[in-house]
Parts: sequence; structure tokens; C-alpha cells
Amino acid sequence: MEAGPRGPAPELPGKIGRWLDSWPLPFESPEAAAHFFGGGPAGLAWAAGPKVRPDGLYPRVDRDVMVGCVAESAVRSFWAEWDQVRCPTLVVRGEKGAMPASEAAEMRVRRPAGTRVETVPGAGHDVHLDRPAQLHALIEEFLPPA
Repeated sequence: MEAGPRGPAPELPGKIGRWLDSWPLPFESPEAAAHFFGGGPAGLAWAAGPKVRPDGLYPRVDRDVMVGCVAESAVRSFWAEWDQVRCPTLVVRGEKGAMPASEAAEMRVRRPAGTRVETVPGAGHDVHLDRPAQLHALIEEFLPPA
């Protein structure tokens, strides 16, 4: 979901780091944090469970850990690994997400028999927060009956 094999993306760690550094910390209230993160379910999730300090509220996200999580995908692609996948695969993109439609299309071209690509209308990168019912329906339909 909202992640594919393309790469390298050397700009990604810096881009995420700048985004994290742009946060107006500390937040005055949970509502201010949710508003900063765009409101709605995604904004509420990003703002949930803040660390309370004497000067205000801070997210529990560790900047360096988050930047480090994308470091490997920044230096190489994973197309070779994708080409080795043999199980049925559901690729989910948010209509307004970060994964380009062209990347999802290439995933299907490389594995036409085992790949199903779906785009969730109105969803951004956090498909599971923006459109949980639609995502659940796609997964339920994709998985074989128990």
C-alpha cells in the first residue's frame, strides 16, 4: 500500500527530514496538532498520543528513526526483488497519494498474472486512515475465503 519498488530516491531522506523539521513544535493542543496535519482521520492519527512536556505537546515520532527508515530505498530500487515475487499481490494506491500510477502500472506489467492494482478514490498516502472501509473491502475481496 502506497509503496513500490521504484528508486533510487536520494532526495527522500532530506525531504522527509525537512517536513519533520517544519512542524511548529511544541503544539499548543491536540486540536492544533490535528489541524497542522490536515485534520480528518489522518490528522487525528498523526496528532494522537502526544508527549506532554512543560512547554507543550510533542509527537511521539522520532525524527532520526523516521528519516532512517527510508534510507535504504533512497539508494537503490527494488525491482529485482519485485520480479521474484510469486504469490498473488494486491497493490493499493491512494488517488492523491505518493505512489505514482506509472509505478503501479509497471508492477502489473512485470507480473501480469499475479498482480492486482487498485486506486482508492479520495485517499492520500495514508489510505488506511483516509478510507478504511474501502481498503478493508479491497483486502477482503482479494484474500481467499477462510
